[in-house]
Amino acid sequence: MNMPLEDCESSLELCFRCSRCKWICDWDIKSAEFTYICPSLKKFLFDAYSAQGRMDIARAFLRGELDYSDKLLEIIYACTLCGGCEITCKRNQAKMEPLKVLHELRFKCVNDGKGPMEQHKKFAENIEKYHNPYGEPHEARFEWMPEGETDNEKAEVGLFIGCTIPYRLPNVARAAVGILKKLNIKFRVFQAEEFCCGGVLYRVGLVSKARELMEHNLRVIAGLGIKKLLFVCPGCYETFKSIYPKLGGTLKFEVQHMVEFLSQLVDSKKIKFNESCQQVTYHDPCHLGRLTGLYEQPRKILNAIPGLTLMEMERTMDNAWCCGAGGGVKAAFNDFALWSARERLEEAKTTGSRLLLTACPFCELNLKDAEVHDEYPEVKDILELVYETLKT
Repeated sequence: MNMPLEDCESSLELCFRCSRCKWICDWDIKSAEFTYICPSLKKFLFDAYSAQGRMDIARAFLRGELDYSDKLLEIIYACTLCGGCEITCKRNQAKMEPLKVLHELRFKCVNDGKGPMEQHKKFAENIEKYHNPYGEPHEARFEWMPEGETDNEKAEVGLFIGCTIPYRLPNVARAAVGILKKLNIKFRVFQAEEFCCGGVLYRVGLVSKARELMEHNLRVIAGLGIKKLLFVCPGCYETFKSIYPKLGGTLKFEVQHMVEFLSQLVDSKKIKFNESCQQVTYHDPCHLGRLTGLYEQPRKILNAIPGLTLMEMERTMDNAWCCGAGGGVKAAFNDFALWSARERLEEAKTTGSRLLLTACPFCELNLKDAEVHDEYPEVKDILELVYETLKT
């Protein structure tokens, strides 16, 4: 369950302003150019935009030393909730939980009637009306499905598509379905019964609305006898795996992101690939990496493709630089989101790779939005490469 901000006081008092939350760990630094881990701090420069500064803000709230203002709300919400501060803080053997505090600050803003930002209220209205944050027709959620595809009503494996992929990146949805069909895995989707997972609402502080969506989705899935639920979107995956239990939800089925599922098939030698002689680099999505711990799985898949060369960026795995789209930032602070994505593209360019792979639709869209010249590598979902190279 969530912890009220008042119960985070020990974390707030323990913060001794070591600044570890701002940069990647010393021993992992490879150059002066790529040392930051906190996009918000590097973009806005003032200490208030770091986890350390926001911890100070939370402490001041508890002491009654601070009141709301437009600038204060901007500082609280101009954060992607990427978890970089949490990783570096824990590496310093500290007992603080800065990411929990960042969430609780937003919950407090909503409870006090001050948050979220206006742009967040708009996508909350869209979700309530259309069951997706984009305001797209709900009946169009599965228009990407290949013609003639039938639902396996008795399948025990479910595929949760999410909102961003069907409405913005249908090729990724088709790749996921194509992979499962090539592997002869019976699965089902939920068509009109699938609603937004609610993760984006939770992350901007709208907890009660997120809980309503959780209750709907869990009720639908439970009624279908699903034993394993696969995800294409890391945001949805992290919502089911981590957020739903915090909201009181009980998962009576296994959850896996597709890269986790496929890496297990690589381990058991049940999957083989055709040769693909190209050099690629990989961007770790925050929801898949720092927030759920899936680092090796996508790399295991890529290393199993004959002829493929994986060139790592300087900041990888738990040191990875956030694309800039998470935590409601893309909606409310698009310039910031694009700036952060360009920082990542510049880093990817140094690897010499012409293809930048990721496993998150938010990352893919934001990185593509930020591509301003041909020097940057092409951005693509790892599942599309898997589908193209997978042997039947």
